[in-house]
Amino acid sequence: MLPKLGRALVKSKHLQLKPLVQGTLIKSAVSLTPLVTTRAFSIGTIHKVQQEELLTKVNTSTNPQPAITEASLYETLEEFKSTGNLKGAIKTVRNAQELGIATPGLYLYLVDMLRDLPFDMESCATVANWFYSETTKLPLDVVEDIDVWKSVLKLGFRFGGTYRVEDLRALVDRFTEIFDLTTLKDQHAWELLMRAYGIMNRVYGVNACLAKNASPDKKQTFYKSALLSFAATKSHDKVEEMIQKLKEIGELKSHTLLKLIRCYGFHGDITRTSKYIDMCNQLYPDSASDKTMLLIAHKVALENMCKELKQTRGASGLNLKPTDSTEFDQLNQSWSDLTKDMFKAEKPIDITDCNVVLEYLTIANCIDPIQFPMEKAEEIFESYMPSHNIKPNDASHSIMLVGYSTSRQYNDSRNIRLDKCLEVVAKMQIAGINTLNHPTFHSLFRACIPHHGDQYYYDNFRLNSLLPARPYEHCVFKLDSRVFEIEKIMLDAHIPHDRFTFVTLMTCLAAGGKNQAFRSRWRKLKTHGLQSDARLYRAVFALSSLDPTQAKRAMTVVKYEMDREIPKDRVDWMTYRAMLDCCVAAQLPKEATDIINEMKKQVKKVHAKKTHADDLAKWPYLDSPEFYLPLLRASVSIKGLNTTAEKILNELDSKNVVYNQGIWEAKLSKLALDDDREGIQRLFNKYTMSRFEKEGRIPVPVREKVSPTVPFPTAPYSSLDMTFIDVYICTLLDNQNVSLVFDVLRTLSDQTDQISISQKTVHGIVRLAKQEQSIDELKWLSENIFPKLKNQNKAFRSLKKNIDHVAFK
Repeated sequence: MLPKLGRALVKSKHLQLKPLVQGTLIKSAVSLTPLVTTRAFSIGTIHKVQQEELLTKVNTSTNPQPAITEASLYETLEEFKSTGNLKGAIKTVRNAQELGIATPGLYLYLVDMLRDLPFDMESCATVANWFYSETTKLPLDVVEDIDVWKSVLKLGFRFGGTYRVEDLRALVDRFTEIFDLTTLKDQHAWELLMRAYGIMNRVYGVNACLAKNASPDKKQTFYKSALLSFAATKSHDKVEEMIQKLKEIGELKSHTLLKLIRCYGFHGDITRTSKYIDMCNQLYPDSASDKTMLLIAHKVALENMCKELKQTRGASGLNLKPTDSTEFDQLNQSWSDLTKDMFKAEKPIDITDCNVVLEYLTIANCIDPIQFPMEKAEEIFESYMPSHNIKPNDASHSIMLVGYSTSRQYNDSRNIRLDKCLEVVAKMQIAGINTLNHPTFHSLFRACIPHHGDQYYYDNFRLNSLLPARPYEHCVFKLDSRVFEIEKIMLDAHIPHDRFTFVTLMTCLAAGGKNQAFRSRWRKLKTHGLQSDARLYRAVFALSSLDPTQAKRAMTVVKYEMDREIPKDRVDWMTYRAMLDCCVAAQLPKEATDIINEMKKQVKKVHAKKTHADDLAKWPYLDSPEFYLPLLRASVSIKGLNTTAEKILNELDSKNVVYNQGIWEAKLSKLALDDDREGIQRLFNKYTMSRFEKEGRIPVPVREKVSPTVPFPTAPYSSLDMTFIDVYICTLLDNQNVSLVFDVLRTLSDQTDQISISQKTVHGIVRLAKQEQSIDELKWLSENIFPKLKNQNKAFRSLKKNIDHVAFK
């Protein structure tokens, strides 16, 4: 039963929060609104759970346990299928296996059930592991049943676009071990194997399957399967070849083309989706394709772009909109051309197209909330759909829920995005949509990830060392306390944490400085049925590095646990980097040295033994800047490792490794910490010349007729350029060289109208000019430099007033 405010939220036509806040009901207690909405969610949730528990108790107490037969097992599985209880189905089959009454048909029924129901990654991974594990307890007749394996391979296809793609690879490897491919005659099995190779991007595997089945009687179906497999591997020439062969034998049917269109659409390939839609419409005008797949292609293209931006800009704490937004703008223009008349037509669009449009707009909002505010999606969801009698379904609500939880539009001190999420949950409950599931809590926990203004450092957190440098006390953002209530609601509903909810909650706790709660959740990990694998350890080390005390504990307690539970060959490069970040936070030179040595050893081992591209992509090459950067950064940042830093720099130079931005910054930091002014000036000159060699940007001399001639970088300037200029000016201030300081500033002013030197440096310039009584220079500074300084605040304005008072009195 929802409380009155919950019902008011749901009954309101447009469900806008602002009018409700202005009403008399909550005018005196506005701050309680989110809490009441959360309580509405809690009441609805607990009421449903209590009903289920009561029903279970009644059934248990009144019905005697019947004898287990094969027919009763199928009836039980059918009941679990109707309720979506996958864990109960898995437990039933496992019990039947222990009793020795499990048959191949029973496993086939379970696998088919997993394929038919919405994708539950953990459940599917559990069953997949039964089949590829070397210590499997499956009966031999099940392991060698080709029909069961064909269904298992289809189940494995679902792992293709997820972080568990290794499960598909393991299933394929196990399948090829069990069945002799030289004598395998099952054509359907060959086609499924070919599709699996396509999903894993193994072109050679697709070609091998095609070569093994080159007989004329098999060409027809194999060409169709090969067509889709080559499309999955982006072998576009091979796709054209297969199309031509199908045309030659008269088998290029509309159904085949629609499958190809679907394949390219879900890969986000707009050009080829459009190309084959035109081909299908030309060859088969009676079964013409509509706009849906083109809409999906645009949506997936934007989704792929967003994923890449999250890994690069998002992980570095930056907003997701790229500096060069040409590709983003072109995609949006194409989308605008495609959809400009959709909502003006007399015939309303269907629910599928509505959902694709909603998803595109919410993803675009995540990248650029100014150009794509959530109000655009709200207009479709709350206005267009109701006015055209289009009832939002589960997917519609889920899209809006995810959109609000990832939005960066609401930079208020209150957690507005959680408020918005709770409103959507209230609507879902009134609409009779089940909210007792992990996806709902995924979004609610994600909405609780702390942010400060427009600083969303932890939304896509990977490593502390990737974020902007800042004091550790500035790592902590205000945490919305409702996160604890949301967790309680979830656990009271007997929904244990999965990996996503657990890691997201841990991110909330670490970013919010709740270290005791953070440690408590980690200790209780196994009570939720989760195994502490390498990924979870990496997350814990990365989050622990946000606090020095927590980092020290992680390197003493958590690392010991990992060494005991995880083989060394399962620890990846990112986990080592996270441990180094902990060493930096806690200032642990001995532990850092051990990890650096282990990283060098493991990189050599990986490149000596592993050959698959997916494995090698997870590790840097020995002579690459990506390999040296974390080692150098840790050596520079930890007291007592100065000698190690010198060795790494000498090794870099002896191997002629090209510096990337991180290495330039680390070397500059080392010289600054060593107070090596001459070294900084030499590095500044070296950096200026490297810009010329790489980018063709010819430096300009600061002084042409006066010695020494200083080469100065030309505009436009990156953040790294400005960092070098800032530190270089600081060395001149330390040397009391006021004339050269102002010569550098004049050159800089001639180059750009946007100057990003630090407030500390500006104060130093003013102090030195006053000390040298350079009144004319102060006047020039006030008139020419201060108007160009970025991010001016109250302190800057106060300083300018002080300068004007001295210079113009």
